[in-house]
Amino acid sequence: MVDDVTPTRDSPLRAPLDEALGDQLRELDVALARAYQILAVAGMFGGALVGYVLALPQGYAMVGLSALGLAWFRVQERWLPGPRGALAQRIGVAFEAAMPPIFLVAVGLTQGAEYALGSFVSPMLYACVLLASTARLRPVAPLVIGASSGVAFLAIYFLWLRGALSPESTELPLFRPPMQISRSIAFLTGGALAFLVTKALRRAIGRAERKVRADDLFGKYRLGVRIGAGGMGAVHEAIYCPEGGFERRVAIKLLHPHLADQKSFVVAFRAEAELSARLVHPNIVQTLDFGRAGDAYFLVLEHVRGLTMAAWMRRLATRKIKLRPDVVAWIGEEILAGLEYAHAGARDTNGQPLRIVHRDLCPANVLLSINGDVKVSDFGVAKALGDASLVEATSIAGHAGYMAPEQLAAEPLDERCDLFAAGVVLWELFAGEPLFRRGSEAATLLAVVEASPRSIRSIRPDLAEGWDGFFSTALARHRAERFGSAAEMRAALGALRTDARPRREEVAELVELALSVIDDEHGAAKQPGHTEKTEVDRARVYL
Repeated sequence: MVDDVTPTRDSPLRAPLDEALGDQLRELDVALARAYQILAVAGMFGGALVGYVLALPQGYAMVGLSALGLAWFRVQERWLPGPRGALAQRIGVAFEAAMPPIFLVAVGLTQGAEYALGSFVSPMLYACVLLASTARLRPVAPLVIGASSGVAFLAIYFLWLRGALSPESTELPLFRPPMQISRSIAFLTGGALAFLVTKALRRAIGRAERKVRADDLFGKYRLGVRIGAGGMGAVHEAIYCPEGGFERRVAIKLLHPHLADQKSFVVAFRAEAELSARLVHPNIVQTLDFGRAGDAYFLVLEHVRGLTMAAWMRRLATRKIKLRPDVVAWIGEEILAGLEYAHAGARDTNGQPLRIVHRDLCPANVLLSINGDVKVSDFGVAKALGDASLVEATSIAGHAGYMAPEQLAAEPLDERCDLFAAGVVLWELFAGEPLFRRGSEAATLLAVVEASPRSIRSIRPDLAEGWDGFFSTALARHRAERFGSAAEMRAALGALRTDARPRREEVAELVELALSVIDDEHGAAKQPGHTEKTEVDRARVYL
């Protein structure tokens, strides 16, 4: 659930946020320590030049102070990254707080009390030190600097500078006690204000982090671009970014807002999440999380960088590329491995087989990654058979052209309807054209029920004779004549391959080729004068 964006107490994010800020600011301290060393060397050189050439004693005082600063900042640079880092920070605050009073004393010793009280050096140095401490977002530092500078200024004035003034100067308003007390109060006030500003900045950072999480992350997910949509919801690219600080790319499926108020759709969405979460297999897109943020129900899915098989097939067709038999067979084995797990491997909380039937296997629901992985996705209309041999179909669900004849007749279903769809997918991978799809959905459904599939070797004469027998069994109109299980169908594919070598690298190369075609079309679509909406963006899918 989403955290309240206006909490009255510190968020759990405060501790890790403070720790992260501390780490980053420590690196800033190291960089500043190195910069200060360079300035200290420059100060020593400049002071020596002023003292020798102009014979001014303040030049040699600058040499001494710069040498002291150089020594300290070298020590601080070494201490900060190590176990004495906290001590180095405390000493650093004390050193910075001491710098304005030290320079006030140095100017008084070299130039006299009047010059010291009227000089801009100490106030300017105080302002710089205060600004640097505020930028580090450490609230105590500016408070210490402001308080110590104010107290030290008054002490130096009343204990020394006031008595060192000439009689004429003591009568001037600039050097009288009320003016010096006002300066001291200004130092104190500046430190207090910087303290409040630093605290407010740290709180603002925490509130901004919580606000982003509340508005855009569902607590731990940052939504990105929309990459697809279906009947139940839209899919967005997203980043999983929990409080630990790491990130992982995921996909989030959001239930359509107009369906979130309808209980039946929420129940169906939850059922999809529950079934999908049981499917943990390399050839199935993993479901990672399910939840609700306000009125939005969401399903978190594994992110597969690549594209759908449907888009892949279209892009390869534009290059007139024919897939080799071993590549098609290996892809089929990968699809069937995922189906085999859904049909026979998935278990409920009691360890009983779920026997999940996909019911909507088609090229649009198979993903191919840039690494050559093959994954079955979208179990949104899946059914769990459990101990039943068949499940009663209350409605026709699925993509026309890939549904088995018993699906179209609304007959009871079992795993063999998925095997029929897998056969259609493999036939089309070889042929590069639709098997049953026609100009209209009615004609497509009629073709599934009545048409006899063409011999694949009439389209691809280069295939071995065994492929006709394979498709004759896979696409049998009566399920009793098909393969009995995904494992059996997978074994038949393995027997048709010339060797058992995985074809992942070849698939990965073909995916990259298809993506390059998409990028080429995308570039052409951006040319001046091209206004037609293309499917390029929809083809490059990241789920």
